Amino acid sequence: MQDANEVPYKPERFDKAVDHYVAARVRYAPDMISWLAKDVGTEDKRVLDLGCGPGFIANEIAPFAQEVLGLDPSPNMINAAREAAAPNVQFEVGSSIDLCAVKAPVQLVTIGRAFHWMDRPQTLNDLDPLVAQDGAIAIINDRPIDVPMNRWWHDVNAVAKSYAVMDDYNKYRASDDWIPHEEVLAGSAFGALRRISVFETHVWSFDSLLRHTLSRSSTTEELIGAKLNELEAEMRKALAPHGPAPWTSLNEHMALIAARP
Repeated sequence: MQDANEVPYKPERFDKAVDHYVAARVRYAPDMISWLAKDVGTEDKRVLDLGCGPGFIANEIAPFAQEVLGLDPSPNMINAAREAAAPNVQFEVGSSIDLCAVKAPVQLVTIGRAFHWMDRPQTLNDLDPLVAQDGAIAIINDRPIDVPMNRWWHDVNAVAKSYAVMDDYNKYRASDDWIPHEEVLAGSAFGALRRISVFETHVWSFDSLLRHTLSRSSTTEELIGAKLNELEAEMRKALAPHGPAPWTSLNEHMALIAARP
């Protein structure tokens, strides 16, 4: 039996959620991506976007790099990424267990919403010989912050979470035993940490909210199954006190930058 804290390798995890992911996941703030690129110094250098999904980061950072390689274990995600690929971006099926095939050096490794799906200590060990001495790793994410204007988001998100189908690993990630990324990075070769962030507002329709929910690993359409209509009704009920669509969220877009001390 697999330990709860052992990362399950499921390259097909998001295969059937790609359309929802592309349609409804928030794109990372361009100002944050350009700031990151200039901070780490990617001009005329190579960037690796690990766990690239449909290429949101890879295509956004492409103007600030010589070339970008995007790796994702889902063939469907890679197909979606290739449809919008920038001229200097190459997308390939692969993951954190395929880093031996990546050409060194890379100035920056970006990991957006994906580090938790990797064996983090092993991935950092494998990245050590690939990343230039003055290069860095950036763990990228976004979140609606805890402010009054986002109450509607937290209400509807609580409904979505109540329908989540949690495997042992997801339960481990939600427990007090989960070690945050900051601590894992601090104990690696990339122990010099800093964070940059940019705030943006995002406008949502009910369709985009529902599709955002269905793009998550624990609430895919396949996992929700026959409860989809029930989920939709509960989401509408949670949103009712907040007035009609559209709804606006204030999101923080963050890059946790890890470099060598």
